Amino acid sequence: GPDPVEVGQGTTYTITVTNQGSAVGTGIRIACVLPAQQTFVSGGGATNANNSGQNVTFAPLASLAPGARAVWTVVIRANDTGDVRFSTVMTADQLTSPVQETESTNLYR
Repeated sequence: GPDPVEVGQGTTYTITVTNQGSAVGTGIRIACVLPAQQTFVSGGGATNANNSGQNVTFAPLASLAPGARAVWTVVIRANDTGDVRFSTVMTADQLTSPVQETESTNLYR
C-alpha cells in the first residue's frame, strides 16, 4: 500500500499470489490482520472477503493453475498515527507451512 497515509484517509493493500510450481495449487487461503490504527473498509478480488474486527479472511480459492496468479485487495482507513504493520498469511494444500508477508505503513496527521 502507499506510504505514508494521512489519518482519516484510505489506502489499498494488494495481495498477489503466483503459482510458480508445475502443479495446480489448491485450497489457497488468504488471511490478513489489520493493526489497531486501521479500520477495514472493503475487500475483494479472486474470492470474497469476510471481516471480523481487525481480521480479514477471504473465501478459499479452489485452484490456481501453474503460472497463473490471483489478486485480492483490502481497503483500509487510517484512524490513528503510528508506524504499523499490515500482515498477510497464505496457506494452501501443497504448502507444509504458511507463507507470511508484512507491509509497513506510516500513518500520520
